[in-house]
Amino acid sequence: MRILIIGGMHGNELLGLKIVKLLHSMPIKSVGTVLANEQAIVAKRRYMGLDLNRSFPGSSKSKNYESQRAAQLLRLARKYDVVLDFHNTYCPDNNCGFVGENASQRLYNAAWLLGIKDIIVADYDCINKYAVNCLSVEISLNGRLDRPELWYERIKMLSKLDNFSVTPSIRKYRFVYRMSLDDKDRLDLPSKNLKAFQPMDSKTANALGVKSPALPIFIGDRFTPYNYGGILNRLKESE
Repeated sequence: MRILIIGGMHGNELLGLKIVKLLHSMPIKSVGTVLANEQAIVAKRRYMGLDLNRSFPGSSKSKNYESQRAAQLLRLARKYDVVLDFHNTYCPDNNCGFVGENASQRLYNAAWLLGIKDIIVADYDCINKYAVNCLSVEISLNGRLDRPELWYERIKMLSKLDNFSVTPSIRKYRFVYRMSLDDKDRLDLPSKNLKAFQPMDSKTANALGVKSPALPIFIGDRFTPYNYGGILNRLKESE
């Protein structure tokens, strides 16, 4: 299986950078690597002009660096069977994966084999929407999965598989809302004791305009201080 590893989609999230570095020192056959936002990595910033993972599909004719880079990454992604895009979050217990609406069953199978059991379907302009073979992996900092050596071994295992069939035990969600700083203040969200993947009370969900059960994620993440968090709805197996 041909696998592409993306590090540094956000330049200040380090797990992907460490995995790419490890793969450079110990290459795995059929596994390629790319540093996504090289300028932001050098600057140790999330992004330069625009958030790269909100710039897809991008344009090669754009004057904006991140928009150009988005278009380049999509062209590169088409050359691989599976793309793994690594991210970090400061929030504990937020390990999960993101895929696009049209992700194949093969990508869900790969996620399960990699140990990612919570999968979120995203339809906003991220890489997953446009690269249907891309799984973005979100890992909580300083948790048990925040180890590049662990992911190196899992990637190595996956690279040896070609046609595989499993029955994954996956929990699927749809990303439905971004909680703003205005929402935080208006509804006093810090007092609600919101926890990742655990339903918020229906009154708060109604006030935010989302159906219950509504499950928060990335609450107060320092990587995205311009948002307070996100909200998910659980999907049925058939969806």
